[in-house]
Amino acid sequence: MARIIVADDEPTHLELVSTILERAGHEVVAVTDGKACLNRLQDGDIDLVVTDVFMPALDGFQLMAAIRDRNTHLPVIGMTGGMRGHVIPFTDIMARLGARSVLTKPFSREELLAAVQSAMGDAGEA
Repeated sequence: MARIIVADDEPTHLELVSTILERAGHEVVAVTDGKACLNRLQDGDIDLVVTDVFMPALDGFQLMAAIRDRNTHLPVIGMTGGMRGHVIPFTDIMARLGARSVLTKPFSREELLAAVQSAMGDAGEA
């Protein structure tokens, strides 16, 4: 299965997403901000990034731009709870930055796993 970085500053959500992915057979590296994610990506052994949009140190938008500057083929899935009335613009921005999909919190286990499967399938075709 895939080696996936999950980046989210909300501990409960980070643990939930990580657990879902681990139970599906993936290896998960959990980090609490975009800067830690970018640092971990330097090892070069990651297949997919699942990132929140709003985080300290480096937010999801900045992280997406940095990933695209370094590796245009690494698939990224965005996650956002957004702010009431602003979720759609946030998902549009992430999509324009190259996210394979953007999940709106709360999302189901099935939605997460389908997004991962789709992103990994797309990555195999790249």
